Amino acid sequence: MKTFILSLAAAMVLFFTSCVKDAGTGTSSITFQLKAATSAVNGAGIVWTAGTAGVASTKIEAKKNDSSAVEFKADPNVQLDLFGAVNISNISVPSGTFRHVEFRTELQPLSSKPTLFLDGNYTAGGVTTPISFDVETAVTVISDRDSIVIAATTSTYTALTTVALVTLTQDVTEADLKAATRNSAGKIIISAVSNVAVYNKMLANLAKPQVIDFK
Repeated sequence: MKTFILSLAAAMVLFFTSCVKDAGTGTSSITFQLKAATSAVNGAGIVWTAGTAGVASTKIEAKKNDSSAVEFKADPNVQLDLFGAVNISNISVPSGTFRHVEFRTELQPLSSKPTLFLDGNYTAGGVTTPISFDVETAVTVISDRDSIVIAATTSTYTALTTVALVTLTQDVTEADLKAATRNSAGKIIISAVSNVAVYNKMLANLAKPQVIDFK
């Protein structure tokens, strides 16, 4: 019986120490950044010209030195201009080698503004129509790296996640947009209650891993 109790206690200690969660302690820091990337003609004949995102939290999840699962987090709660300033938060991290690194930017409605909002124009057959993409539910933007190394000396790193807007509409066809409903002002609004099929395609694309530049 004593052997069983000791074994159970050891197992509980192993369970509770296998994952370390931290608001961020260490001598180095990682600056989280998020921006939208556009091109002259952006997927499905859409040119996005403005966009915002409500960033509730930023998080790094990884395996440190191939052993413990670690998590470092900050809660900036800021409304971000996706076409302007890109800095979101700074997270302190200890030195070491981190593998299977996942950078998570958690978006949600803030300050009475939507989780994510994009505004632009859709052009087809020489006709230009205003269009918007409006997300009101919580969304997590994910990017990942196989590994990162944090130096022993005090250093500052940046982790820039880029949402390539051309990929948001990669499954949206010209037929989808031609058939889309317009509001009384002639605008195509893509949301959870308007043009839902297109909305679901774009939301699924947003859930895919985005591009990360860590340096």
